Amino acid sequence: MKVIFLFHFSVLSTCLFSQSLNNATQDYNDPIHFTPQLPIKKTVGDVMPFYWNGEYHIFYLTNPMGNHDVNWEHCSSTDLVNWKEYPPALKPDPNDPTGPEGGCMFTGCITEKDDVFYAWYTSWNPANADGREFLSLATSSDLINWTKRPEHRIAPDGITYANHRNRDFRDPQVFWNENKKEYWMHILANDASADPDEVGRGWKFGLLTSKDLIKWEQLPYVKFENAEGDECPDYFKIGDTHYINGCHRYYYADNIEGPYKHPAFSRTLDIPSIRASKRVWDGKRHVWFGGWSGDVMPMPREVYAGPVGLLYMKPVEEVYSVYKNKVLDLSEISLPSGEIDVPSYYFLDSEVTMSTYSKISFIFGGQYTMTLNSDTQQLSLIGSDFNTTIPCSVDTDKSVKVQVFIEGPLIECFINDRFPLSVVVKGPLPKKLVIEGRDENVKIKKLQGWTVQ
Repeated sequence: MKVIFLFHFSVLSTCLFSQSLNNATQDYNDPIHFTPQLPIKKTVGDVMPFYWNGEYHIFYLTNPMGNHDVNWEHCSSTDLVNWKEYPPALKPDPNDPTGPEGGCMFTGCITEKDDVFYAWYTSWNPANADGREFLSLATSSDLINWTKRPEHRIAPDGITYANHRNRDFRDPQVFWNENKKEYWMHILANDASADPDEVGRGWKFGLLTSKDLIKWEQLPYVKFENAEGDECPDYFKIGDTHYINGCHRYYYADNIEGPYKHPAFSRTLDIPSIRASKRVWDGKRHVWFGGWSGDVMPMPREVYAGPVGLLYMKPVEEVYSVYKNKVLDLSEISLPSGEIDVPSYYFLDSEVTMSTYSKISFIFGGQYTMTLNSDTQQLSLIGSDFNTTIPCSVDTDKSVKVQVFIEGPLIECFINDRFPLSVVVKGPLPKKLVIEGRDENVKIKKLQGWTVQ
């Protein structure tokens, strides 16, 4: 079957016709998204990355039996494309249904010290009379086999952090504070003065410190300006700027102790389709991983610093290596009219030129429309079940890089290797693409389509 592109254009162009992929859903192997091979397909939830000896380890939450028993699952990769799966790292204790370990193993982190790996995690069980959440420890010598250390479990002090039964006291993230020569732990907790009947109120980023990763002192919570805490905190530093990325929004500060605040231009990273994301330093870049995007993990990305506390994001270079078959190649054209026939799954790589008041839209499968508006400096992605608009600055004196990955259950869009926006879709989209513009100043400098084979 030939892939045929239907359009008219006004200036010189080239078009490459190619054999299309057999994109049948039942035998399609998603090339850029890790997909767990669990007995029952479940969502890849919160992710907890760890980099060790050239290998990216991802611990992530899922409930493989479809009940309330959430495991820490485990996979690893050396190239961010091919993944190896392991047995669950942490599992609930079915013999202690009302104890701290009888519910779910929720989010935490991995740290290494003296050839021992420390997993601080959240023990969650609302049936536990002593409180639904504790900070718990497990250790390992190989990242695969873990031993729980209940003797080191931590409960809130009841002075700074609320200690009522329905408390929030979870999501530990541990890092080394070089200035203090000690380990710091950020958590999500409730202010002790918060009303215990108002679940989710009084959220703070709690702070604990330790010299040995075992004994921890609870200190006053992290300082903020006009902001509150969030789930799944992830502290890191780029240059002289300190960041905390939460489940729903991120913050920055000039000092590790704060005060932290939101950037003025934007405070989110590809929300709402991707949440509970974290990144890991691999010696040359911060590699970001996300969760809660159907039954796959979004493509790995590099997160890096923009101006005034902003964070930018782009695909990791390894992702491009899987796209070897060019099925579309156009250059220096006006907007095509009509529909372009495309494969079910592909990578769209384009550059466009715009004026100050331009708008360009890419309509995927007749169902989802991505629009870049240079007038309002916004990027939107809209479908029947999705409608999100984010700030997106573009310099119209330069061409704008627009990349879109339509693979498996995700559409992942990137503008100028800076601004991401994604949506979860159901099944393969109809094989058509439409491009529309507000005015004649919108031109396509490059339009390429790539598939795996």
